[in-house]
Amino acid sequence: MRLKLVFLLVSAFLLAGLGSSPTIGLAAPNLAPVLAVSPNIAVPNQTVVLLGNGFTPATTPGGSAGAGVHQITGLGASVVTVGDTLLIWPNISYPINFDSLGNWATSITIPVTAQIVSGGSIEIKAVDDQGLTQSTQVTVGTPSITLDPAASSRSSEVTLIGDGFPASNPATTASVYVSISYAGSALKVVSPNISGEINTIIQVPSTAAVPSTNIVQATILGYSQSAIAIHSVPGASLTVSPTSGRPGTIVTVIGENYPDKTVVSSIRAGNISVASSPAPVTDTTGKFVALFTLPLFVPGVQTIAATAAGITAVTSFTVNDGPAIPQPTPIPTSSIGAAQALETLTKGDNLVRVWNFDNGTKRWTFFDPRPAFNNANTIKTMEAGKLYWLQVNHTQSAMISGSLTLIYEGWNLINW
Repeated sequence: MRLKLVFLLVSAFLLAGLGSSPTIGLAAPNLAPVLAVSPNIAVPNQTVVLLGNGFTPATTPGGSAGAGVHQITGLGASVVTVGDTLLIWPNISYPINFDSLGNWATSITIPVTAQIVSGGSIEIKAVDDQGLTQSTQVTVGTPSITLDPAASSRSSEVTLIGDGFPASNPATTASVYVSISYAGSALKVVSPNISGEINTIIQVPSTAAVPSTNIVQATILGYSQSAIAIHSVPGASLTVSPTSGRPGTIVTVIGENYPDKTVVSSIRAGNISVASSPAPVTDTTGKFVALFTLPLFVPGVQTIAATAAGITAVTSFTVNDGPAIPQPTPIPTSSIGAAQALETLTKGDNLVRVWNFDNGTKRWTFFDPRPAFNNANTIKTMEAGKLYWLQVNHTQSAMISGSLTLIYEGWNLINW
């Protein structure tokens, strides 16, 4: 495969670079030699093709190869160098034989050295067995990375795409690895592909400051060369549902991007504390869900604020005119569809699964809120008087069987 590649590139080089006439480009001894590299933009550890034209022809005495032709022998001064590095096996195969006109081609692998990894214009020099010397330039780019998305919450997944890194090349023994860190903390080590590209998923640390702007760095192991990109973690935010209603309305508060695993020390509607007891706790992504009953406010706009670890986020709620909404009767009178009955838990993506065991039939049934389980769920309704096991990711107050109930992180046994 390598010989076929060299043959095709030599043919293209001779036809495109030296003209269509069969006599143009048949080097004469007094013409300066030409050296070219293809491609002329590469990354370390990438295999490229080196093309020589017009080096020492067979008519010059002293040829050591068959029919008296000349070579780059790989001995003494008759070598190929890339930058400051003398090429040896497996980055090159010596000797390199010339044809009778002093033309030749070979594949070489750009070595991985501190000089070359730093990028820029690198000289490639070839010296034949008669000391005839020519050089060319290969451009080695520097690594770069991008993040998608460039801003997201803690524990979220981010796609990191990079190029310009040393390539993974089975033709050489050089091992190439890239270490990826977030705000100075090591995340993972990856290996670039044969083009020097990387494409990997990283997870934003759950301990990232909120809000914050952080450096994501991809460093070539063993070298100081690296690429950086900026990732932002947004500040804490609150959303409420519904966003308006009369006093007595059950309001769901969802907080995001707070410090993880932290007690929500305060939830206030206007100047009134509406926090449940015990207080909710944020999960590993800094999220929490809580419910409260809207106090008796005059019509207008009221602020809703929540504080955790000294960080406060604020949103607004519109109090509508009209009589206060009476609180629901806490005693259930009939069964209700599972999705509707568990809405306050599923709205915040907190509910993991619900189980019920029927002692009469000795059967387990379940409800999973994920859309993929819509047709598989065997709990269709939540029935009054039955016991259910509810698993949630974090502590939350929720409407359970018509009553505002505190559901704790993990498993809860609920009498519906």
